Amino acid sequence: MKKKRGHEREHEKGKSIRHIIFGAEDGLISTLGFLSGVTGAHLSTLTIAIVGIAEIFAAALSMGIGTYLSSKSQTEVLQRNIDVEKSHLERSPVRERKELEEMYKKKGFKGKELEKIVNKLMSNKKIALNEMMTSELGIIPGKGENPIRSAFVMFGTFMILAMIPFTPYLLFSREKAIAISVIATVSALFCVGALKTRLTRKNWFTSGLEMLIFGVCAAFVTYYIGQFISSLY
Repeated sequence: MKKKRGHEREHEKGKSIRHIIFGAEDGLISTLGFLSGVTGAHLSTLTIAIVGIAEIFAAALSMGIGTYLSSKSQTEVLQRNIDVEKSHLERSPVRERKELEEMYKKKGFKGKELEKIVNKLMSNKKIALNEMMTSELGIIPGKGENPIRSAFVMFGTFMILAMIPFTPYLLFSREKAIAISVIATVSALFCVGALKTRLTRKNWFTSGLEMLIFGVCAAFVTYYIGQFISSLY
């Protein structure tokens, strides 16, 4: 039982990793880009701090709500597919039996061995449904996301990581803040990119460097856009 619970906890962590990585990347890059833009527009440090807090909270809330809605929609679509497949098993068992036979023929089973497997599956509708979900629909039973959990993971990750580029503006002048913010953010981006390889099994340095480059590009582009717009007024 303990081993099973441990496995379930690991699976829950695995489902959260996607939202953690996405929230970390977006929290760092979008916040750095925004702060670079308003710094380039020569706004005061106090103004940047005020609009920065509003932007971070609004963006994190948007990301959390978006994650909740997308996860909930995905869960509803999967459940609809499951309900349809369940209805097919109840109303058209002969057709579903043939589908199971075809699936297991493709796996190399034939003759009495094939018949025995299909009979066993069709003798229990729950087992047959699970098999159809996995093989036909690509749905793994019990592996759906919890929309509320996913939303909180996204919101929390975004908020926490967004504070890395934002905090220097609370402590330093605008000129120092942007330099420290860029250094802190690209360092964090490199670390996030490198840590991501624990799942992807890619080269940690290449992954970290890729993230770092995106962050630097976002900072430079938005900084000069802010400068250009401010020069128009």
